[in-house]
Amino acid sequence: MSKQGPPLTKEQKVGFGVAAGLLPILAIIITIGAINERNAPTPPAATTTETPAAQEPVEAASSPTPASAEPKAEAVLTVENNKDLAALLAAVEDYDLFQEFAVKYEGRTIKFDGIIGAMNHHGDYKTRYDILVLAGDSTGAGATGPNFQFRDVNITSDLRLTGSNIPDTIGVGQKLRITAEVERYAGNQVLFLLDPVSTEVR
Repeated sequence: MSKQGPPLTKEQKVGFGVAAGLLPILAIIITIGAINERNAPTPPAATTTETPAAQEPVEAASSPTPASAEPKAEAVLTVENNKDLAALLAAVEDYDLFQEFAVKYEGRTIKFDGIIGAMNHHGDYKTRYDILVLAGDSTGAGATGPNFQFRDVNITSDLRLTGSNIPDTIGVGQKLRITAEVERYAGNQVLFLLDPVSTEVR
């Protein structure tokens, strides 16, 4: 038979009763706290927002501008530096060659030795002439090349006579060193038209 302790006093019974009544309430409070803690929103992670520093405007890198290249002056064509001119001056009645050369070298400057084969007034003018020039030194049957012509020119200004021996007049048989610009070949007249640049008396 087990021994029993002394009987509880009235105050002890009241204390145990209060404690027993508080235990369920305490359990409820702990449970609610746990639920609230679990459902509480997670605070956002701290972020540092840096204000971008004011940037200086950056100019697009510009490519270096090449120095303006001046167009090179085209060389004067001579029999020494241009085989087409050499062939032209050596040709005999090769009208297709005359036409082809005039088209290919229109506006270019040629230089060659020639001789005046004919000289007539241009229209009714007394001081303007149409001057026929042949290549080389002969106006006879052995002449080669096209019939060059200075058309509607004044001897004093248009021919631009140069050299140490400039005569007062020129005429048929006068030997010249001609520098002239190619104009065109007038096939219907069989004339190769030139614009004088300078004319030196030989």
